[in-house]
Amino acid sequence: MNKSDANDKARRLAEELQILLDNAENAEREAPDLAENLSRQELRTLRAVGRCECPIMSGIAAAVRLSLSSVTGLIDRLSQKNLVRRDRSNDDRRVVQVVLTEEGRAVHEATSAARAAFAQNALKALSPAEQETLTALLGKVSRRLQEEAGQG
Repeated sequence: MNKSDANDKARRLAEELQILLDNAENAEREAPDLAENLSRQELRTLRAVGRCECPIMSGIAAAVRLSLSSVTGLIDRLSQKNLVRRDRSNDDRRVVQVVLTEEGRAVHEATSAARAAFAQNALKALSPAEQETLTALLGKVSRRLQEEAGQG
């Protein structure tokens, strides 16, 4: 494959991924239990907090690929909306952990369910074998990207 073909494939892939991401985000925003009006960055941050056991601010910043000061502002807003709270670590009082509140957990679960329903609907376009292949290939790409970002 020549360089032009590779660039065309990468461009097409980027366009298709963006369409999927936009549609997944729209599905997430339409979750019935999503009472709060959250920005895209707030949703990303809430997802990062929900995926980690007891995330610290620097870990959240790395997960959402934003500066620590940006994440601090996002956590402030999520805290004001009663979706997260800051707790001091029992092991090291200098460390601040961010955890979902009950309301935050409900929003996280609702948005996760909405994304899963979106993915389930999207997979209907594929045969079971194609679904397995797509899932395996996306997993392979995701692992590579996480390794490159130092998260793997």
